[in-house]
Amino acid sequence: MENTKIKLVVLEENTLGYIDPILPDYVGILHTSVLRGSTYNSLSGSIYLGSKKVRLASEKDFDDYRVSFEGYKKHSDEYEYRK
Repeated sequence: MENTKIKLVVLEENTLGYIDPILPDYVGILHTSVLRGSTYNSLSGSIYLGSKKVRLASEKDFDDYRVSFEGYKKHSDEYEYRK
């Protein structure tokens, strides 16, 4: 059942996003950081992963990107993230 969860991820250490199991080769953008080197913005839509570095996001990553984690935590059975 794990492979049906939406993965919350950090892409290239500069973009907070998610990977929907329906489109496992793409990252949807939640928030970016130009200061960390992101060239994407929230209007970029999905980003093709290719060989880009991606890791599971943690609650601290959400704090760092100033995105509320409460809704994801409340529905944690639907999401995969680093605990």
